[in-house]
Amino acid sequence: MSADHAGDAADAAPISAFELRAMSALLAQGRWLCAASLLLWLAALLGLILGAAPPPWAPIAWPLSLLAGLAQLYYAIRVDFDARLLQALAESGTAAHAANRLDAALLSLGLLKPGREGRDWPRRWRGARGLLLRQALVLIVQFAALIAPFGRVWL
Repeated sequence: MSADHAGDAADAAPISAFELRAMSALLAQGRWLCAASLLLWLAALLGLILGAAPPPWAPIAWPLSLLAGLAQLYYAIRVDFDARLLQALAESGTAAHAANRLDAALLSLGLLKPGREGRDWPRRWRGARGLLLRQALVLIVQFAALIAPFGRVWL
């Protein structure tokens, strides 16, 4: 698909400012995931530093939790960036050519690979939701790795 034809597809179904705000609001929930992750990260770090009679596999689980926390932070930054971009597009006035303006800005900043411009809104939305989902999944892995050494307490 050529860039010209892809750009036409992005403009074929214009998006409203309300839809942009709704997408931004959903993605903004990633900030709560990030806050929870930071608390878990601190707990894992304290567990490693204090080493208060941990089960034998805690020295493996807690660093895994720390690494998952770093991965979650990566996704949190990406999700928050998308949320703020969508909010800025919604506030910019006309949303009719929002996709083209977004692509032009990202291309000029070097944040979008040439040839990736012109995606339609459903595809963009799936990508943004996918990032939010990955952020949540990494948070679950982080939590599981943190509590894994204490799993017998639950059973």
